[in-house]
Amino acid sequence: MRLIKERLKSFLLVALVISSIALTQINLFDGLIISEGLTEVVDGSSTKLSAYINPQSYFISFGGLSYTRVDALKMQDNLWGEIRPFILSCFLNYESVTEIKRETYVDAFSDRSLLIRMPLDLTISQYFSVFSDDALKQAIESISPREYLLREGNERSLYVFDAVNDKYYLIKHKTVLHDIKALINRVKSENWIDYRKISARFSLNNTVEAPYNQLNYELIPYTYDAIVTSIVYENEVSLDPERFSNDVLNISRAVFGKRMDFVKKLKDVNDSTILMYGYGDKSLTVTHKGNIAYRKKFDQANSESVDFKGAFARAVGKLEQFGLMPEGIYLADYVFNTGTNSYVFYFNYKLNGYAMAETSDKDYPIVVEVKENQVVSVDKNIKVFVGELVPQSYQKVEHLLTGEDCIAKNDIEISIYYLQDNNILDKTMDTIQYYYPIRSAINSIDLRYFEEGDDYVIPVWQIVISGRTYLFNAYNGSLIQTFR
Repeated sequence: MRLIKERLKSFLLVALVISSIALTQINLFDGLIISEGLTEVVDGSSTKLSAYINPQSYFISFGGLSYTRVDALKMQDNLWGEIRPFILSCFLNYESVTEIKRETYVDAFSDRSLLIRMPLDLTISQYFSVFSDDALKQAIESISPREYLLREGNERSLYVFDAVNDKYYLIKHKTVLHDIKALINRVKSENWIDYRKISARFSLNNTVEAPYNQLNYELIPYTYDAIVTSIVYENEVSLDPERFSNDVLNISRAVFGKRMDFVKKLKDVNDSTILMYGYGDKSLTVTHKGNIAYRKKFDQANSESVDFKGAFARAVGKLEQFGLMPEGIYLADYVFNTGTNSYVFYFNYKLNGYAMAETSDKDYPIVVEVKENQVVSVDKNIKVFVGELVPQSYQKVEHLLTGEDCIAKNDIEISIYYLQDNNILDKTMDTIQYYYPIRSAINSIDLRYFEEGDDYVIPVWQIVISGRTYLFNAYNGSLIQTFR
């Protein structure tokens, strides 16, 4: 009888050891060391909201015939830091708000001036709420500035372009002055400046009649002697077994808290790695392409209605804990869904000074959804700079093509899309006929980075014409992709 008891004890001991090993592999997912403590909610609100809403295009006009675009991050930060207080003060302490004609706005840029463009449309009320709880007057709070323009001669004036309503305004401050002259001279003293020609898009206002006389100041460079190299990158989290646990550590803490009880490690059919809490209350998925997806079940018991500022603070607070915060991160767009009472925030970031290109509508490397004060999803795909590289096929390229070069090289395709997008039926398809209309319909031009290979990106021109986005290879001018 005693022998049977001893054997039974031995069997139970072995079973206990085996089960402990199995549970350790599941709960600590292959040796990731987690501090003791309770699993807790780790969502928090950010107090640095203003850092994530900033201009992405800076133009300095020297008056006469030339201007330059400022792409250096440090100089951009300096310019924004200098003029932002004046802009905010204008919103709160303005003397007058007057609607002006577009020609007046364009003429103001032709003089010595600074023009900055925001990446998204926010009302003045929404933007100002990020900085202050002070109440604004109704006459100004609903304007949605896409561009701000400060002119050297008008030191108490702020010109504003409202792209949502296609209106231009002149806002005059009661007392405060701006010092644009000093900023212009500071930029001009830089060692290398890309001088460009001011000519209202190839002097369209002088060479064509209405309706194409639009004084289009999207500012295509007429020369571009610089060569922007391709970039070699790594994904933020590697699925390599030797690196995965360490790479995912900070993200997993932001998702599951300090203790990993009830967290299981699974493999998807596409070889993605999934970390799941409980019965799917929270999950974290990492793919070979660098996509990181966080999902959390909405808790109705903790629902709490929030406004734009509250939801944005919650979204950024999550990101600040959620692994790497890339250089130059900024809010690129947002959508409010009235049916679900949720905000979706779209963020982009800069790699080696240039933002990542969009490949479809609402395609951004960081997307955060906040539903009634709860972060219910985060999608993130951050590339980590490793080094510069010029692929062999582009090694003979001496300089980048300009945006105009790319448009001219693809004039047939662009003309077809232009006709389709504007519901124009033209059987002759004379591309020369649409030379000026297409160029007068350009909405924006930006140099971006695009993932051409599995581990490198190349510079591309992202050009929006009549609401359609085109991506052109900046090395050879080929059309990579287009979407609307």
